[in-house]
Amino acid sequence: MQASLATNLQRDRLEFVELVRRFAGATSDAILDPSMQIFTFPGIEGFVSYRLEAQVVIVFGEPTCAEKDKPLLTRAFHKAMQSQSKNVIYITASLAFSQWAIENVCSTMIEMGEELFFDPFRNPEKETGPQGSLVRRKVKRALRELVTVSEYQGDDLQIEKEIELVGSIWLKQRRGTQFHISNVYLFQDRLGKRWFYAKKDDRIVGVVTINQLHSQEGWLLNHLMTTPDAPVGTSELLIVSVFDFLRKEGCHLVTVGSAPAKTLGTITGLSKPSSWMVRSLFQFGRKLGRLDGLNMFWSKFQPQRKPTFILFGRRLIGVRELIALKRCLSGRSKGEQNG
Repeated sequence: MQASLATNLQRDRLEFVELVRRFAGATSDAILDPSMQIFTFPGIEGFVSYRLEAQVVIVFGEPTCAEKDKPLLTRAFHKAMQSQSKNVIYITASLAFSQWAIENVCSTMIEMGEELFFDPFRNPEKETGPQGSLVRRKVKRALRELVTVSEYQGDDLQIEKEIELVGSIWLKQRRGTQFHISNVYLFQDRLGKRWFYAKKDDRIVGVVTINQLHSQEGWLLNHLMTTPDAPVGTSELLIVSVFDFLRKEGCHLVTVGSAPAKTLGTITGLSKPSSWMVRSLFQFGRKLGRLDGLNMFWSKFQPQRKPTFILFGRRLIGVRELIALKRCLSGRSKGEQNG
């Protein structure tokens, strides 16, 4: 009986992951986090993945389903949450979904980030100007140190242990306030996931994972991690190497997710005093979390950018909503923090 239950759970999880790879975008890892809860609606292939923090419902990205099904699924989800008197917040929603949501189910829309996109056929090493020159110098330094990059094929437990060690070291060396929407699960949910690692002197010193995005015919590149003693340029070499791999496969889209904008853009649904307060809190959070670092690193690869939004089901943005956002943007649930 227990074996049968375990098999069913594995099958259900595999089907769940397949839907994420098929429909989701840059928030795929956050959607797959074990802390998430799932809302489904009869007749729709897909779901809404959400976290409940401080009695506030947090959705990363958008409903995970076909575009044609999003309106019905979203309305059903909001109706269910409203029956429980819970405010719904969407983090890093796209422009198209945000425009629909503000007209149908949400009261407030704030432009607060940018999703960063790359076309592997636009080789960052061949770009002109200071950014292209910087990438070339960094990559050359790593190559002079005899750093090599390979794709892990998923069949060597020793390599997996070494990759996981890099992840563990990387997590331990992080300091200060951190803002991110997903935790590091390197070898869970392997369907549609690939791993690339950098090696120096027979030791793995860096790793990056990519997750397939069927709906965009591309990949999500995340969890770029290196050890403290990795040669200068290891991160850059990993990225251009992944682009090389994907270019050979005909891929034209890689996203690294959403980065905070320098300032908040359009705010819809708030009064002028409330808008001023939100803008002030955002600037404080940027300084506290040193959020410029993410943008500065990826800027050298000259990404394309699309605006991302945070949406509030109710107009109220109070202490409870701020607590919920802080917990979710730190990538940890209340239970994990207390544990």
